[in-house]
Amino acid sequence: MSEMIDAKPNKIGAQFGMVGGALLIGGGALSAMGLSGGFDVNTFAPSFMLGAMFWIMMSMGCMGLMLLFHVTRGRWGTPLLRVFEAGASPINLAFCFALVMVAWFVFKIPLYEMWINVEPTDMIILNKQAYLNETAWVIRQPIYFAILIALSWRLMSWTRLEEKTGDKKYNDYRNNLAAPGILIFILVMTFFITDFLMSIDAHWFSTVWGFLFTVGSALSAMSLAVAVVVANKDKAPFAGKVDNLMTKDFGNLLLMLTMLWAYLSFSQMLIIWSGNLKEFIPYYLKRIVGGYSTLGTILVIMQFFGPFLLLLSPKLKRTSWLLVPTALLIFGVRFVEMFWLVMPYFRKTLTVMPADIGMLCLIGGIWFLISSFGMRGAALVVDAHPYQHADLKEASAHV
Repeated sequence: MSEMIDAKPNKIGAQFGMVGGALLIGGGALSAMGLSGGFDVNTFAPSFMLGAMFWIMMSMGCMGLMLLFHVTRGRWGTPLLRVFEAGASPINLAFCFALVMVAWFVFKIPLYEMWINVEPTDMIILNKQAYLNETAWVIRQPIYFAILIALSWRLMSWTRLEEKTGDKKYNDYRNNLAAPGILIFILVMTFFITDFLMSIDAHWFSTVWGFLFTVGSALSAMSLAVAVVVANKDKAPFAGKVDNLMTKDFGNLLLMLTMLWAYLSFSQMLIIWSGNLKEFIPYYLKRIVGGYSTLGTILVIMQFFGPFLLLLSPKLKRTSWLLVPTALLIFGVRFVEMFWLVMPYFRKTLTVMPADIGMLCLIGGIWFLISSFGMRGAALVVDAHPYQHADLKEASAHV
């Protein structure tokens, strides 16, 4: 049986716990400020949706990257795997499901009134009611999360068994499950994001949204994982394990996801804008007026051009103090994009309320605390850890 390199509760788990505690305190205070005038579902629904969407997408991103890692069997994911597993653990996915249920049972009228109380003359929504109705919506949500939780539990179980026994058959088990699992995951993401967010405006739809959110969620999760691991690369148990070749892979993956996000975002906008159909263009019209154009400009510069130009540099990808801020920049701008995506549904002008930041922090605090328990439950690196190859370690000396 292989010995663990670091069998003690790991420091990153403790760091996640401290971040979670700080976010809970700050988020609770800001949320309380937002509730100072009393609880009103119509006022509070946008803030809750903003926080819920961001952190659900974080878990979805971790899930997608965990599947990608087991399909490619790449060495790049070895030190990142624990972050992905913690973010997409069955407990965290169950927490995400709980957020969806809160959105439905507490905020469903301000969120989904357009198709719940459909106008008898609204033929666009009436023609969708075989799919978009209350009963079907509620039935679909547990199915989505049951599939994701089952995938997460099975993959994590096989990983632990390989790490414990060193038996490589579990490697093949994971690879055989993760390959179709990616397809299943993308389908689940497409249906889920259609139900949970796109249906707020049931007149509008986009066939790109499922994959756009899949890529965006992966970018969020990858940027956080890279920032955490690279910041700790010279400390045990990563010292000597996270080398220049690996950080170069991290940077390349961030660059790839950034470019793919930009391509999908621009393609959706270009197709809708050139089509100029009254059912579709209001989506973008709402996001270029009332101050939202400022957020759009920030996204173009800070979510694409900035990271794109920075990550082209080989030196940056080999230098911790450059790569970590770049990853944190990407992660921070993901908040901006989620605000730009969610808030125009509810507010005609750009307005940031205490409850908006409060719910982001409060839900994020719970997410980090759940993730910290998951990370403390397993060593960050194990001798029999999947996909560690000595030949690649030798290659890193030449980078």
